[in-house]
Amino acid sequence: MFSEALTALRRNTWMSFAAITTSCMALFLLGGMAFAYRGIAGYAETLPSKLEVRVFLKEQKTGFETKSAIEQIGKLKGVGSVTMVTKAEAWAKMQREMPDITKGITNPLPDALNITLKDVDSANNVAAAIRKMPIVERDGVKYEGETQALLSQTLTLLRWVGSALGGLMLLTGAVLIYNAIRMTIVARRREIRIMSLVGATRLTIVVPLLIEGIVQGAIGGLLAAILIVIGHQMMMKMLVNFASFIRVGALPIGMVFGSLVALGAVYGLICSLFAVRDPRGIA
Repeated sequence: MFSEALTALRRNTWMSFAAITTSCMALFLLGGMAFAYRGIAGYAETLPSKLEVRVFLKEQKTGFETKSAIEQIGKLKGVGSVTMVTKAEAWAKMQREMPDITKGITNPLPDALNITLKDVDSANNVAAAIRKMPIVERDGVKYEGETQALLSQTLTLLRWVGSALGGLMLLTGAVLIYNAIRMTIVARRREIRIMSLVGATRLTIVVPLLIEGIVQGAIGGLLAAILIVIGHQMMMKMLVNFASFIRVGALPIGMVFGSLVALGAVYGLICSLFAVRDPRGIA
């Protein structure tokens, strides 16, 4: 069965080459986008602890109002923790860090709350809810909304672009693998009929064709994994001088090769199954 599959691959060399390269590009696009999305999503998971919402409180307030506001904010969806920073604490810290600037100046700072988030996407809703509280200064809610928006847009773009381009290439690769298998069936239709007449089982006829599709898909996945690893190494070298503010995460090479080869094999098998629905019915 394996020898029959290899013979078919050699017989349809250019069609097999087209199917493998197209599968490679499809899996490269999907795999590359998936691992890029994984890296950005991993960074996004650490962002809530870095993305703080700073809330400045009015001077005219009571201790009860402050305590009540802290409890309400802590119950908001997406809020991780709420920490009170008094004006005295903030001024003492500023005096330590900037003694020349703060020398001889009366403390102008208000009391504030530092809020950490569990979820980056909840920043806008949290900020909007806090602005409505009477204890909060007008325009007293500060946070890096641009960072959150940029990250969400990047993740959305990766999802759409990766899905659209990868899906188109997958469809093209599926057609090519399908055609390669059907060409093998057509070329061997007389042999297949003879095999059926002498008692060959359906598995004996179909399995070599399935193996052909699996091999094409697996080789495409292997080549895609190699391209992703090479691209990752090149990107790391290009961005080495910007490591202070742009960090390229490590690539799990074993996972890349294993997942893409397995995905390619399954992809080739599915395409082959469509192509061999009824090989003995071909005239």
